[in-house]
Amino acid sequence: MRFRIGEFYRYAKPADAKPSHVDGLPNFHFIMRTEGMPQIQMERGIAAPARTRAPDGDRVAAFFLSSSYNKRGSFENPWHDEIEPDRGHARYYGDNRTPGADPSKAPGNSSLLAQFELHASPHPEMRQKAAPLLVFRSSKKGYKEFCGLGILTGVQRVTQYAQRNGGFFTNYLFEIALLTLTEEDEGVAAIWLKDRRDPKLSAIVANAAAPSAWVSWIRHGKPVIEKLRRRVVRYQIAPKSDQLPGSNTNERKALETIYSYYDGRKSRFEALASMVCESTVRESGGNYQRGWLTRGTSDGGLDFVGRLDVGDGFARTKLVVLGQAKCERIDAPTGGNHLARTVARLRRGWLGAYVTTSFFSPAVQKEVYEDQYPLILINGGQLAAEATRMQLTGGYPSLESFLDFVDQGYEEQVSSRDPEEILWD
Repeated sequence: MRFRIGEFYRYAKPADAKPSHVDGLPNFHFIMRTEGMPQIQMERGIAAPARTRAPDGDRVAAFFLSSSYNKRGSFENPWHDEIEPDRGHARYYGDNRTPGADPSKAPGNSSLLAQFELHASPHPEMRQKAAPLLVFRSSKKGYKEFCGLGILTGVQRVTQYAQRNGGFFTNYLFEIALLTLTEEDEGVAAIWLKDRRDPKLSAIVANAAAPSAWVSWIRHGKPVIEKLRRRVVRYQIAPKSDQLPGSNTNERKALETIYSYYDGRKSRFEALASMVCESTVRESGGNYQRGWLTRGTSDGGLDFVGRLDVGDGFARTKLVVLGQAKCERIDAPTGGNHLARTVARLRRGWLGAYVTTSFFSPAVQKEVYEDQYPLILINGGQLAAEATRMQLTGGYPSLESFLDFVDQGYEEQVSSRDPEEILWD
């Protein structure tokens, strides 16, 4: 019995560990059934069994992290977990939702912060006790898709917003590396997780059935994480449904508001596009500096200029980012000729950015990947989510008022400077 990446598991209530399958799917409770021990409960996003009191000290057998698609990116809370099994990466928000509360006191946050000390330890004997993270996601209640086996690689405090909870609150964002399971046919054996719950077994013995990547990480630590990270070689082609919000959703209304605001004066959309590009790159950990907007005539595929800084101090290098902004009909794919114009302006070592209110067709995405264009692609769904997030964190009462603020600064951002001049700033 095991959990295999990409497969769905039935997590039914009330819990019944007797049948191997429920509704035609493997039964989560059957897989994790351990004689004489309570069932694993995943009612909360961050779940774990009681601590195991083993001969070599207490340990947590495993953490089960669950992310719900039906709650992600809502209008009130555009922050959502990012789980990308094919890239071996996940960003998971903690469980504090209370304004004014200490986020480290939330049960899940407290447990993961304690685990981070083990996961980040330079000592193999400490990593031996570290709890594996099993990451799941679901789009329907009671159905869990297994996304991978993870290691904590970073933690940061962030500010979030939820109107129903009383406004702004502080939380934690956990960075997770999802490990390769190639030698295990993309699966995690349930016997390993059960052994880690067994109080008669030391950590070393309990990890005997661990995946080879986990064993390698225990031995060598942080230096081998990138080597062990899961990577799937294939086109990352996103369908239209993944790039645009669904109809009659608050996210769709936000995107329609943006399109309507700039319809008839689309050149001014450049100011919002430049800001969204900066915010998107910074949210992913990049050091992006906004530059200026180009004049509205004969820009030849160039609407805004930015800069991406890599490294620090003497080791820092600066890369020019040329951006194109397209306020176009939401349900019509952006034209490949527009991307080609942006690419044609790039010099060696420069990057391109393309921000649209619509989406990128499979053919355009394939061309970008096959020709290895250095482009940052921001679709309508990302645009609406990022604009909404900036509106909320900025304290603006509506998206329209935020767009008014952005538009007021349009003229002062327009410049005739050459793109390479941003390297001198």
